[in-house]
Amino acid sequence: MAGNLSAAQAPAPPFDNSLVDGPVLVNSWGAPVYPAEALKEKVGGRTVIRLIVDERGAITAARVLKADDPRLGEAALAAVKTWTFSAAVDNEKKIVSCVDVALNFNAEKGQKNWPSNYMTTMANHPRAAPVTGAEPKSTPSGEYPAVLSERRLAGAVTFSCRVDAAGRASAPRILGTSHADFVLPALAALAKWEFRPAKQGDLVIATELVGEVSFDAIAGNRADVLAANGITAPDGSAPSAWPQPVVVADAVWPHDLLIQGGGGEAVVEFTVGITGIVSGLKVRSATQAAFGQAALAALATWRFRPALSDGQAVAVPLIKRVEFVAVPQVAAVEAVKDPEAELVRAARAGSIGAPKGLDEKLTPIFRVPPVYPSTLKAAGGPKGEAVIEFVIARDGRARLPRIVSATHEEFGWAAATAVAQWVFKAPLRGGEAVDVKVSIPVSFSPPES
Repeated sequence: MAGNLSAAQAPAPPFDNSLVDGPVLVNSWGAPVYPAEALKEKVGGRTVIRLIVDERGAITAARVLKADDPRLGEAALAAVKTWTFSAAVDNEKKIVSCVDVALNFNAEKGQKNWPSNYMTTMANHPRAAPVTGAEPKSTPSGEYPAVLSERRLAGAVTFSCRVDAAGRASAPRILGTSHADFVLPALAALAKWEFRPAKQGDLVIATELVGEVSFDAIAGNRADVLAANGITAPDGSAPSAWPQPVVVADAVWPHDLLIQGGGGEAVVEFTVGITGIVSGLKVRSATQAAFGQAALAALATWRFRPALSDGQAVAVPLIKRVEFVAVPQVAAVEAVKDPEAELVRAARAGSIGAPKGLDEKLTPIFRVPPVYPSTLKAAGGPKGEAVIEFVIARDGRARLPRIVSATHEEFGWAAATAVAQWVFKAPLRGGEAVDVKVSIPVSFSPPES
């Protein structure tokens, strides 16, 4: 009859041959020979030998790092070179590592200073050499984007990247930016940066690094920046105190109006509080309701350095006028080629295709999450979703977002505003940069209070 196997009959579990992460370990060792003259002179002291141990456990480099007496250092080095090791393991993979071995010479004990069980305690095993991080060597500034020059915005882009053993940056990721139009110039600047690579002791290593690309300031004072961005006091005059924009997003063009070729404007009221957060958003006027909603969603993402009065942060009521300038159906002969306008015309012609047959999958470099709409917070904070169709242009910028669907209208505008700031690795087909149309669902959950 059928039955369970007993413990004795049960098959042994499969052997787990995965490697356990850990440092370099000593397999076999030999004590240093105490230099006769040093021993005769009762000279003792500390020595540290620095080694590079490769993936096989072999020593590829060794030197005296410290020695209270050169003779002791030479003796320690000669001994350690005869030792055998197991390689360090990281993420279940054997790696090259630089380690330090400390050997202390005691003239009172002489050769008996190193008993046979000397290496049985982990305290006497090699220790990983300290790591010094990568350091910038040449960091050219980013080229200020012409599209923002009249707006005088301060430019800064925070990034992370991998700095290889040659001191070059790779695999950049954008962590934050003062405006999405700074991202591509920042990536271009970063490609020219040079670093002193990170080291673990004597070993040059690749490492992750976080840094910032800045842009040569063309901003004037705070009042000039606000005026250049259409921001005034509620009565249209200059504000009595001036906050400074530090994170800015532009209002997305309502897709149907953009394709039809209609322009317009919206005026939005808001207050910059003492922490620089925007509140009290309200559409004062709009030539089309969609222009007002788009402007509201954009202003909700702005962040400021607060205005000051007598050295104290103060709240300031403001208005912003947002213009939506129509893209002509046909470009003027004398007009400078505008890539975004060309993209609009391609969308009107239906000539932007799906991302089929690309050389590699679409890879995001920078994405920001949407800001949960304040009006829905007041309504109890429902969950929801919006589906956004957009174009990844041949330079990698996400453009022309269209709200396909949204459980609440506000979610649609918030999602479209976020997506319009995204940047991808430029899509290629057959080695040529192309524009592609994609869509993505964006989920919303009420923020924690």
